[in-house]
Amino acid sequence: MNNPPASPPISAPVLRPPMVVFIAGVVTSFYAVALLVTTIHHPGTIGFDHNTLGTDWMVFYGAIRAVLDGHEALLFDGDRFTAFLNGSFADWLSQPLAFRPWAYPPSFLVLLLPFAPLGFFGAYVAFQLVSAGLLALALRSRGDGWAAYGVVLAIVLLCPGSVINVIDGQLVFLVAALIVGGLRLLDSRPTLGGLVLGLLTFKPQFCILVPLALVAAGQWRTLWASGLSALALAAASGLIFGWDLWLRWLPVIVQNLISPDAKWIEYGRMWGNSVYTCTVLLGAPQRLASALQLAAILFAAGSVIVAFRSRLGTREKLVVFLAATVLAAPHSGPYDQALLVVAAAYWLTAAQSPPSWRWTFALMLWLVPTISPPALIAASRFAPLLTMALIVVVLRRQHATAEPPLRLSPAIAER
Repeated sequence: MNNPPASPPISAPVLRPPMVVFIAGVVTSFYAVALLVTTIHHPGTIGFDHNTLGTDWMVFYGAIRAVLDGHEALLFDGDRFTAFLNGSFADWLSQPLAFRPWAYPPSFLVLLLPFAPLGFFGAYVAFQLVSAGLLALALRSRGDGWAAYGVVLAIVLLCPGSVINVIDGQLVFLVAALIVGGLRLLDSRPTLGGLVLGLLTFKPQFCILVPLALVAAGQWRTLWASGLSALALAAASGLIFGWDLWLRWLPVIVQNLISPDAKWIEYGRMWGNSVYTCTVLLGAPQRLASALQLAAILFAAGSVIVAFRSRLGTREKLVVFLAATVLAAPHSGPYDQALLVVAAAYWLTAAQSPPSWRWTFALMLWLVPTISPPALIAASRFAPLLTMALIVVVLRRQHATAEPPLRLSPAIAER
């Protein structure tokens, strides 16, 4: 009996952007790097004035140092904590920070603890390198060739959002690594995937969609593992730093949800890229902006449920989840747009040879941080529409892009 012909090997996606897209990407990447370099000596010479390198890392490093030095009460008073940062980092800052409160759960301190002995600059550099390395590891796929992996890695790490993340000393590399790594482990190692996803609770606005995705996918083991991981991280923070931090943090967060701090809205939220911020800056009253932010959260939640109940491939589900996470976040910054570039990279690799319009759409997502913040540049106030459009395009094409059902070859079927 003749053996059935072997199935042709699946080739890695061909990632060759149109020349116009490639040139635009290279130019804006160089611009972002120039922004980083000039921020070292002359902040504001090019683009937005970031004050100095690592102003957001000052909040994280200042918090762990304050707790270790017995001044944890500073974390619950935004004005005193800002004054503490201005005094501690006066030699680094080109001008005093306006208002930088601590808004993270005590569990985040556990992740910061290993970096505390390195000093401010050493911890800043080490965290960016470690988190970028974790993201590079999460993005690696056995099914992709090294060339395709290199292109994806370059797209993600050299995009303007990622460079701004480094300038500010933010956390987007770690957030992306946990999302990508955790969700890609769902089928092969669901318990480990859950343990990874549970760590996202250190930044609550980016983990709110995780339970919905896991329930929709029927990943109950992963759901339980993520819950245990989150509880373990919280317990570790209580055992290391004391439970008083949690007893003081929870009422502050509840109060901020009911009646947000006016200074935080002015100096924090209004300099972000959220639906609420963009809507207010377009002239809508705050009540309508809050309603639209809630609508965005519901749209994001529904999109995740639809995606994870569908037969979409893993890459497409990641695209929807990453985009929905950014859309639903009540507060996000230009650096968080790097999550959308990760989504765009997966969207591109979902096709064997991405058409030109996909590259153009991905370029638009790539460019958003260069025309941010919305408080200064009106064009970026429409950026949430791009995020919604990406979600809609992926979900509308789910039947065309879903992995085909497994079919038996004629020879096997006859047996």
